[in-house]
Amino acid sequence: MPRIIVFYFEWPNVRGNHTGMAYFAECLKKYSRSEVKLIRTLRKYSSWREIVKRLWRESVIKYIRFVLQPDDIFLFMEYINPSQVPGDHCAIASDLRKKGVNNKFIGLVHLPGRVLMENLGKDYIQSAVSNVDLIVVMGSNLARFFDELGCGNKVKLTFHYVDDHFYRPAKKKANKKNIVVIASGYLFRNTIMLAEIIKQCPDITFDICMGYMKLDPMFNKFQNAIINKFLPEEEILKKMQQADASLSVFDDTVGSNVIVTSLACGLPQVVSDVGAIRDYCSEENAIFCKTVDEYVQAIHFLSQNREKCLQMGLSARKKAEEISLEKSIRWYDELFKSLA
Repeated sequence: MPRIIVFYFEWPNVRGNHTGMAYFAECLKKYSRSEVKLIRTLRKYSSWREIVKRLWRESVIKYIRFVLQPDDIFLFMEYINPSQVPGDHCAIASDLRKKGVNNKFIGLVHLPGRVLMENLGKDYIQSAVSNVDLIVVMGSNLARFFDELGCGNKVKLTFHYVDDHFYRPAKKKANKKNIVVIASGYLFRNTIMLAEIIKQCPDITFDICMGYMKLDPMFNKFQNAIINKFLPEEEILKKMQQADASLSVFDDTVGSNVIVTSLACGLPQVVSDVGAIRDYCSEENAIFCKTVDEYVQAIHFLSQNREKCLQMGLSARKKAEEISLEKSIRWYDELFKSLA
């Protein structure tokens, strides 16, 4: 098996958690059949932005060329990302190519196509794709996006992993008169629609976990809403385990930490029918919605049909086991082997 050089960021909202690409990079190093070398890339600028960016990248390029082996494969875990950080993975890949590094490059892309187009543009995206041998995506909508750009021959579709040993259903849940619905995450969420759903379900308790977003003014007026500031992962897990359903009001989605972790906790999904959601959810474990009325009806249905709610939860857990961390590492090992 080839040696894999992995570039990754460690985002603050998932630092030290069992989610995100930093954790996945560490698990690749620990469990992959290949030798894996990790390089954590800079995320923040100093006040000397351009100087720091240039000097840091130059030092990385020199280091890579010094330790480079002919069969090394590069995996860029935050490829084509609008965040203009010093450790921009597209820039590193471009610099390496300009220095004559012809090893196999893989770019993992996370964000919806419309976000990439709005922030980076078609020319930038196509140029970035030209520097890698493969693009890996975790949603069929993103695979179609690259296909429409004429890059479909480079795309490999996989799934967003979940650590289903850490994220798991509760052994016992508290008895409650009405169901508790958890809504967590903040990327590509429609908070205005979420507020209207909560307003129209006064008999349902909503546990809102939105990380660093300041949603107090929008949700404090609801007696049936619990507002949580940023919580440690263990607390998020406990809340998922004691909830009865997960609500995700998306504008768009590719592969979502919230979806896969709540599936692993055995929660039926009340979700927006957008993006790649049907790659992860089905009629067996989710109710797909588009309007406020549909969300409200779905939540009341689960509240009034507890047995169906439990059955959907079992299906949710089964789906999570199909996209487990172990299976994801196995998938990448097969990908690396195919490029060797």
